[in-house]
Amino acid sequence: MAKKILIVEDDKMLCTIFQMFVQELNYELIGTVHTGTDALNAVEKDNDIDVILMDIHLDGRLSGIETAAFLEKNGYEIPVIFITGDDNAELIEEATLSNVFGFILKPVYMRNLGIAIEFACAKFAKMLNKK
Repeated sequence: MAKKILIVEDDKMLCTIFQMFVQELNYELIGTVHTGTDALNAVEKDNDIDVILMDIHLDGRLSGIETAAFLEKNGYEIPVIFITGDDNAELIEEATLSNVFGFILKPVYMRNLGIAIEFACAKFAKMLNKK
């Protein structure tokens, strides 16, 4: 069964590219949203998501980091892979939440994205088996 992916990206052109990558890698695209609030609503509606690809800098009141932290705090067990063009050391430190299983710098290449998704899913499965 194909892994189910939610994309959270406010740049519509990048969103389209990530959608193409997800589909070409034979994953199931659950949807694309552009804000942290929309991401939380999407997870509430369908929490059968295997991985969230999340930009750190989002439009709206919630950043990607705040959105991931909210998901973690409220018991949503969904691995997050951050995608960002920002490699600031403080930002990376802030992004080290327990539900974050990857960090990809833009530009994103399809092969690297596929590896990151597989790595996140495998690591998350091992974590769940230890519980």
